[in-house]
Amino acid sequence: MINNTLKIALRHLWRNRLFTTLNVFGLCISISACWIIYRIIGYEFSYDAQLPNKEHIYKVISSFVSEDKTSKMGGVAAPLYQGIQEEITGLEHVVPVFFQGINRAETQRNGEKFTLEDPQHVAATNNQYFQMLPYNWLAGDKVTALTDPKSVVLTERRAKEYFPNAKPEDMLHQTITYYGRDTVQRTVTGIVSDFNKPSEFIAEEMIALPGKVYESYMWTNTNGGDRLYLQFKKDANVIAKLKQINELDKRHWKAFADERGSELKKTKSYELLPIQEVHFATDVSDYGISKTSKPVMFGLVGIGVFLLILACINYINTSVAQMPQRGKEIGVRKTLGSSKWHLMNQFLVETLLTTFIASILAFAFGKIGFSILKELIPTGVTFSGEPHVFPLFVCIIIILITCLAGLYPSWLITRVKTVEVFKNSFTVIRSGSRFSLQQALIIFQFAIAMVFIICTIIVGAQLRHTLKADMGFNKEAIVLIDIPWKYLGDARYSNKQFTLFSELRKQPGIKSVALGIPPLSSGYSSSPFQTAVDGKDLNMIKMFKKNIDTAYLRLYQMQLVAGRNILPSDTISEFVINEAAVKAFGFPSPKEALGKMINQLGNTKHAIVGVVKDFHTQDFYTSIEPLVMMSDKSSLSTLNIKLDTENTDQWQATLKAIEHQWRNFYPPEGFRYTFYDETIEAMYKQERQIAKLINLAMAITLFISCLGLFGLVTLTAFQRTKEIGIRKVLGATAMGIVTMLSKDFIKLVVIALIVASPVAWWAMNKWLENFVYKINIEWWMFVVAAASAITIALLTVSWQAIRAALVNPVDSLRNE
Repeated sequence: MINNTLKIALRHLWRNRLFTTLNVFGLCISISACWIIYRIIGYEFSYDAQLPNKEHIYKVISSFVSEDKTSKMGGVAAPLYQGIQEEITGLEHVVPVFFQGINRAETQRNGEKFTLEDPQHVAATNNQYFQMLPYNWLAGDKVTALTDPKSVVLTERRAKEYFPNAKPEDMLHQTITYYGRDTVQRTVTGIVSDFNKPSEFIAEEMIALPGKVYESYMWTNTNGGDRLYLQFKKDANVIAKLKQINELDKRHWKAFADERGSELKKTKSYELLPIQEVHFATDVSDYGISKTSKPVMFGLVGIGVFLLILACINYINTSVAQMPQRGKEIGVRKTLGSSKWHLMNQFLVETLLTTFIASILAFAFGKIGFSILKELIPTGVTFSGEPHVFPLFVCIIIILITCLAGLYPSWLITRVKTVEVFKNSFTVIRSGSRFSLQQALIIFQFAIAMVFIICTIIVGAQLRHTLKADMGFNKEAIVLIDIPWKYLGDARYSNKQFTLFSELRKQPGIKSVALGIPPLSSGYSSSPFQTAVDGKDLNMIKMFKKNIDTAYLRLYQMQLVAGRNILPSDTISEFVINEAAVKAFGFPSPKEALGKMINQLGNTKHAIVGVVKDFHTQDFYTSIEPLVMMSDKSSLSTLNIKLDTENTDQWQATLKAIEHQWRNFYPPEGFRYTFYDETIEAMYKQERQIAKLINLAMAITLFISCLGLFGLVTLTAFQRTKEIGIRKVLGATAMGIVTMLSKDFIKLVVIALIVASPVAWWAMNKWLENFVYKINIEWWMFVVAAASAITIALLTVSWQAIRAALVNPVDSLRNE
């Protein structure tokens, strides 16, 4: 019985090779896409899932409020951990993780020296770090590893860089010399295994955090590299503890204000973020930490589900389209006594075989897709994972698709009346006004496709707006070269950036050169500044800071609305502010701001000599903030080079000449250049990835939808064969027949547009809310989407419609 069912199923699939191919191809693409999405989602949601007490671990983040705007940062004030340890109860562990900058590190073993330049992920912490995290210790004792202030614990990966071919126990008590602002020797007291799972904790060298007494002003400072983690006891009231932390911080702010004899408005508070939410906190600025958007992840899940449903809908439509051709087979089966369960079983087996073949091909398609989409797939995501995962995934998918796609066609077969079959009156969809399930499924398919088309148009328009809009400065043909900070702190290269700057100004092909932080960048520095307005109390605001030289404003073509540029100086002597700072300080106008004295906390006062027109200093998610520009020679470390735009064909030669000049002052391996417009584009990497995902989803959805539409038009043409023959005998033209068959399907596409438009409008409005500077959703975007979908639908329908219209009416009527 089973063999007979399989043989019939295979014969049917082979006899209808076109529909079998379409079904297999549609299911294959959907299954492979679902697998890739599953791997991405599984990876992203596994961040810090291995922590034993993750539900009680929180990261402390800083929240800044300025003019009803809130920004968040993953760093804290350095002394906060000490205050919490001394005053806050209910905590299991208080774990500071302060990342350190190191120029280079050296080790010696058996007379051989190993050097690591600019080692990354070096963190100062305490012993509680190892009690909170589930490290596997290869050597050393986690309880006492960081007791000595000159101790260091290495991960296995980093230890192999310092001590190649050595065993973990042999690495203990070895010495590492660190070169930076100070030269420090540390003793290796532990070796731990690498974290094999995605984690917020990326440190590879853990050094002892020295106990120190912080000055009172440090409570008002925030460093993005100083991070703090708290593990609460199981019965602790986290909300109450957070309130105590903020009260503690408020007392220290007040103490500092009293010490200075001025009123200091507190603009910062602390929040507690569950450790498993840190990876998804895209609103929190965390340098060097991988983040992803949870709504984007849920969107990916939605895309996977929709693709699977669309493939099932496509299978249903093509299966139903073939039923009239199988009418006699069904009639004979029922006449010979086949039960409805036997008929349903036959169709379910065919669905199972089709899905099984599609799943085998999906493995190859998935491999190809994985390599094509490698730029969109997070680093660390592998295609196959553990050996048993893919087979289990395929089994679940096969069962799911077989049930979703096979049950309706198989149930429809049981409703066929044998008498109608042999009288040639068997139909699945009847002519007339009755709205069929197949038509509803086509509307659903194209509604989803329409949503993706509209989203593609709007996302693309917003990305073009962010990259092409007036940013308040000219970014074209500018090359950036950063002097690595390890050279800045090395006496051998002291002040050589200024000599290099002078040499580059003489170089042919270079229009101008300036030193300073680029206008718009992902990194920033801010501090409280204060002034007195009209003799009233001190007015204090938080301002972003940029160090520039005298050529900076001219190179970026920034407009001065009042005053002048800063004058050459080795140290800070005067300020240029932007229009936003004028408003924040309360000056009546830019001209009124000139000559006013402002100062950064703890520094001397300097005069405002110029006001520059507002320009974007951060991405389009944030508004233009108050900004102060100054000249601090010791902080000028980025070369901004404007190339000659009239001789673009000479740019490569100019860049080689720049590299040659670099080699005269710095080691060749430190030379890196980027075009500034590319740097700005890179800041919108996530948005471009979203756009690519939507484009890909749109293409797959349209393809599968067209397969479903092809199946439905095939069914309609078959059922209306006699009508088409009669119309042609009575004088109907081929174009008239094509129009008759096409118009009903175009109506379905129009209905899909009506359904999809409000959904896409709502989704895109929610997405655009994240941008302070954004486009407006225009009517033409929906018109373009409608025109695109209708054109694609017409191309799909026309082929089968033209084929039906060109059939000889004599053959049509004779066959009927």
